[in-house]
Amino acid sequence: MTGGAEGDAAGGGAGDSGPHVRSFLGAYVLGALAPEEDRRVADHLGRCDACGAAYLEVADASSLLALFDEDDLL
Repeated sequence: MTGGAEGDAAGGGAGDSGPHVRSFLGAYVLGALAPEEDRRVADHLGRCDACGAAYLEVADASSLLALFDEDDLL
């Protein structure tokens, strides 16, 4: 992932699929990652239960934000 940051790199356990991607989930949900980063996050989410659970927590954020208008956010 860009800039050498590879998400929340946590210690590897048995079956760990590499650096975790929690720090990229907001951009992933909003579709703001480069195609290669998007693919890496998607692949990781398919293998990592912890990151998959974190993704589910933020997955609806963009839909929920769309319910507000500018006045609501002020």
